[in-house]
Amino acid sequence: MTLHLTPAEAQSKIENIDKQMMDVRRLASQILDQTESMTASSWTGGKAAKFRGIMTQHHEDFNYVINNLQHIVDKGKSDINALVSHDAD
Repeated sequence: MTLHLTPAEAQSKIENIDKQMMDVRRLASQILDQTESMTASSWTGGKAAKFRGIMTQHHEDFNYVINNLQHIVDKGKSDINALVSHDAD
């Protein structure tokens, strides 16, 4: 099996992956921000506090998954760069 990837294609793929990871982090942050906004103003009481607690736990879970994905992404980027460097030799 042969992989052909130019340095420009590799950089484009890396930038695309970085953008997608940034989008995922932004979405997780927006979910938490909206939850906090909703439960701090228009929705109060025990159910709101319980919901906020659940969503905070979800946010922590999201961050755990996102951080693990980031490790995979970093390894993939390193592998792509190594392949491009190897092809250039």
